[in-house]
Amino acid sequence: MRKRSVGVDDVTKILRDLKCDDWMIRQEAVGRIGRLKDPAALSDLLFRLPKEKWYIREMVAAGIRSINNPDLAGPLTQGLVSGDDCTRNACARALGIIGCQDAADLLKKAAADPDSRVRKTARTSLELIQEYDPKKPDRMNPVPQ
Repeated sequence: MRKRSVGVDDVTKILRDLKCDDWMIRQEAVGRIGRLKDPAALSDLLFRLPKEKWYIREMVAAGIRSINNPDLAGPLTQGLVSGDDCTRNACARALGIIGCQDAADLLKKAAADPDSRVRKTARTSLELIQEYDPKKPDRMNPVPQ
């Protein structure tokens, strides 16, 4: 059984767990990124990300791609304009998944990004946003008929 650190913030715990030798702990940390609820925590994670090694940034991006919380749109838009290509790609995907209408202009700019993955994801996310109707059931968790 792992001991929990006392007084360590969530972002520090996530980054520590992403560096763990145990694959299950790393995967759980990626899952925690996708379940973040606090915009300040995601902002802090994105702020600290450039100092991390590439494989940590890749794992964080995997977690970001699974975000489905509209409250995190602010930090995701910041990641779209200020992150590395992996982070920009993940933020573009998450913004499309949550249907963030406010990010449409940024995604249009990202559709001309130097990285081809970011360009493709930005175009796909724009399509998702244009199709998004808040009155319809959640696309990710449809209500059975």
